Amino acid sequence: MNGELPPSARLLGMGFYVALCIVLGVVGGMQLDKALDSGKAFTVVGLLVGLFFGLWGGWLQLKQVLDAVNRRSAGGKQD
Repeated sequence: MNGELPPSARLLGMGFYVALCIVLGVVGGMQLDKALDSGKAFTVVGLLVGLFFGLWGGWLQLKQVLDAVNRRSAGGKQD
């Protein structure tokens, strides 16, 4: 065993990463809205920023998982 997580565990971690980015963006936006009394403007901005970073980071992680699966199925070395 080389210490690499199985693809299923990595995909589960990717889901948590995406969810965490979205939640942190929304909560941060809500806190800014409360502090600045700005309605829901920063909540929406926080949601969009969280979605962007969550999907971007999730895409990068998914590419790594797919590369690892392809290496494993091709019989190549794993990093």
